[in-house]
Amino acid sequence: MDNPNNTPSSSPRRLHPLIATAAGAVIVASLAATAAITGLFPKASGDSAQSNQTQSAQIASQPVVDTAQQANPAQYAQQQQQAAQQAEPAPAPAQPPAQPQYGQQPVPQPQTQPQPQQYAPPQPAPRPAVCSSCGTVIAISEVRQEGHGTGIGAVGGAVAGGVIGNQFGSGGGRTAMTVLGALGGGFAGNSVEKHLRTTTSYSVRVRMENGHIRYFTYHQPPPFQQGERVRIENGTLVAG
Repeated sequence: MDNPNNTPSSSPRRLHPLIATAAGAVIVASLAATAAITGLFPKASGDSAQSNQTQSAQIASQPVVDTAQQANPAQYAQQQQQAAQQAEPAPAPAQPPAQPQYGQQPVPQPQTQPQPQQYAPPQPAPRPAVCSSCGTVIAISEVRQEGHGTGIGAVGGAVAGGVIGNQFGSGGGRTAMTVLGALGGGFAGNSVEKHLRTTTSYSVRVRMENGHIRYFTYHQPPPFQQGERVRIENGTLVAG
């Protein structure tokens, strides 16, 4: 008989809805991550280009495997040996024995004709040094200088003229003749005095060797002639 107090057999336990949802989310996230890593999901253009570059670099870095080498190792080894033999340098050709060298005769040099001597034209004789104190008389001029009256001649002439004029006429005429005689005598006496005091000098013009013209004055006739060579000594001319 069945005991009504006995507990029935345990029924299967159900998952909580939240736990089932969390587990599903974890599974979906794992699948999405796996798909992203394996490249199932398309990425951005920048990531795609970078991935392509990375894949190209990996392919280039992989060693090239010769299929012929894998297919026939013996034939490949023979080809490598032939290539190594061709790469070896060829032996140098044998050099012929050295020929004995005989003494070479000196080649006669052509005789050169002596060059004619070149004579330089004669140089003009050096000019003598210019004498700055030497020159030539080019002109002698006589210079007259009238003397100055001192009044003595005029007074003497007036007295003499007055005495002579007083000898003529009478009365008022005598007086007039005396005055005229005095005036004429004074003028004549002054002229005579100037003539007596007139001096004569001589101007000597000399052309110096340096081209300058100099003048020298003599109160007496100079002892030189025109065209005569002279020189200056102590400020005066001497024959030279």
